[in-house]
This record gives sequence, C-alpha cells and structure tokens, in this order.
Amino acid sequence: MKTCPICNGTIEQQSKEVKYTYKEHDVTVVENTPTCIRCGESFLSPKELKTNQLQLTNFKRTVDKLLTTNELKRIRKKLELTQKDASEIFGGGIRAFYKYETGENTQSKSLDILLRLIDSHKISLNDIKSI
Repeated sequence: MKTCPICNGTIEQQSKEVKYTYKEHDVTVVENTPTCIRCGESFLSPKELKTNQLQLTNFKRTVDKLLTTNELKRIRKKLELTQKDASEIFGGGIRAFYKYETGENTQSKSLDILLRLIDSHKISLNDIKSI
C-alpha cells in the first residue's frame, strides 16, 4: 500500500462518479482514482488522466454530433488506411489521425462529414484520391 504524501494516510483505488456539463448536456463518468482514505486527496497517473480525458472527449464529440474516437478508427480501418496514410489523404499533419483517435485533438466538422460520406458509400476513397 502507498501512503499519502499530504497526510500519511492510506491510498486506495476508488471509483468516483463525477458529473460534467458541456453545452447544457450532462454526463456522469466513473473515474477510477487512487485516493487517500484519510484526507480524500486523489492522485491520478498519466494513464488514468488519459482514460478520463478520452471519456470526456467522446462525450463532447457526441454532443457536437461528431464521430467518436472509436468511430474514426473503425472507418479508417474499413478503408484499410494507416493513421499516416489517412493523414496524408485528408490532411491535418502527419500525426493528425493518431491525435483524433486518441482524443488529443478533435477533427473538423468538414473532415467528419467527408468520412461519414465515405462510410455510407455516397462517395468513394478513390473519388477523394483523384481530386
């Protein structure tokens, strides 16, 4: 067991429900955090922070009617593109799709629409490549 650097209490893994509001929409996220049972201070690792941030990013994308990280990844894989290939075809820089799929950045509305059109077979990837 680890001890709290603030009060020397015991730190245990706890699940907490945290409510977030975005554009008048609410979501309750379960965050798993190491927490001191004496003083209540939480200590998030970079991995836990990333997991919590990803949940919030996907919530915001849903509210904004954008593809979530998993939907982006599904479409890219369906097109048999690497993240690098997708970035080269659709723009945004060499690591753009990596950042979209990990929630570091959010794709533009225009890219989102384009991917939805390709996914629904209204236009093809070859149409995009030929332009």
